[in-house]
Amino acid sequence: MKRNAIIILFIIILQPNLNAQNFNTYFSKGSLRVDYIHTANNKKEIFSLDTYFHEPYWGGSEVNLIDTFEYGHYKFEVYDSSTSTLIYSRGYSTLCGEWRFTDEAKIYWRSFSESLIMPFPKNTIKIKVFNREKNQSWKLWSELTVNPKNYNIIPQQKNIIKSFKIHNSGEPSKKLDIVLLAEGYTQQEMQKFMKDAERFKNSLLSWSPLNKYKDRINVWAIPTVSEESGTDIPGKGIYKNTLFDSHFYTFGTERYINTINNIAIRNAAANAPYDQIYILVNTDKYGGAGIFNFYSICTADNEQSEFVFNHEFGHAFAGLADEYYTSDVGVEDFYDLKAEPWEPNITTMVNFEKKWKYMLDDKTPIPTPDIEKYKETLGVFEGAGYVEKNVFRPKHNCSMKSIKSNYFCPVCSKAFIDMINFYSK
Repeated sequence: MKRNAIIILFIIILQPNLNAQNFNTYFSKGSLRVDYIHTANNKKEIFSLDTYFHEPYWGGSEVNLIDTFEYGHYKFEVYDSSTSTLIYSRGYSTLCGEWRFTDEAKIYWRSFSESLIMPFPKNTIKIKVFNREKNQSWKLWSELTVNPKNYNIIPQQKNIIKSFKIHNSGEPSKKLDIVLLAEGYTQQEMQKFMKDAERFKNSLLSWSPLNKYKDRINVWAIPTVSEESGTDIPGKGIYKNTLFDSHFYTFGTERYINTINNIAIRNAAANAPYDQIYILVNTDKYGGAGIFNFYSICTADNEQSEFVFNHEFGHAFAGLADEYYTSDVGVEDFYDLKAEPWEPNITTMVNFEKKWKYMLDDKTPIPTPDIEKYKETLGVFEGAGYVEKNVFRPKHNCSMKSIKSNYFCPVCSKAFIDMINFYSK
């Protein structure tokens, strides 16, 4: 028995080295970026290949290469072509994926630029891209084969734009790396951007549970310059010449600020190793957005900006859903009530065993009455995911439900911790 225990302990100690060897077997320095065009309406999606890039940095883990969460409306899997071995996978969502649930998508087709990011392969790979059906099942969307020696892969140089490490915890492959990009800051406003980046970094690292994991996180600031200050506010007839073409009124919702200039964003972010992209917009208007493993964006100077910054990071990094249900949004029928949503902090009760049921006290009623008695109880409260009925959240209130700072519930906090652990090994 003692001998078996020693063997098990040896395997545990050896495992990170084995994973590192696997990384070095299949991957070399830098990242492969596959840009593609996502064309869709509310019924159909088309994948069209655009361009390949060899980016100078890889910011992800060299150990946790296979996605274990199954979050996102899309995912891609990377296989070594010669052995058919799965060597990398990742889930993600996109702005186009949200747009498909708008009224406009019932009438028109639209096209969006998107990217797949992975460690740069040593040998030929096959990439399989999947989209998630509304019933939550995966459907193969596209396949492509990439030879890393292909002369059409464009090499990107290091440090085209200087990056600044404003929170340094160590080697990027062992940390969660967040890159902050400037949007709507002119050359004369770069000092303001650096102060803003410092302020939002401090806010993020002060909120629980991230405040307990500061040593697992790196934060980079990249001072990307715009010709004009501010951002587009189409509903007010205001248009600015900015690097990422950000704008309010996405899907007709005034506060929903976004950008569809994916290529400019990715080119800028490539100046540092990154796992998450965050865009700071130089305006005092209220707004933000967060899309899982795509990007986060928020305004810098509103009185609620620091709350919005952390709330949107919950979407983009931890895969959290909105828990509110009374505010206007531009999408409809976003969740199939006959299927369990992939987001960890909401449930339709179709498969609640997969969610936070194990975290509940045995005496907590399911569903949980939304009354004073259960105000601080972890439970199952009706109303979430933009609808009042049949979608449930874990607590009466949370930073994913309303404007209450530093108030992620235990379920949302666990989602953050799980993801930090995944990226920092």
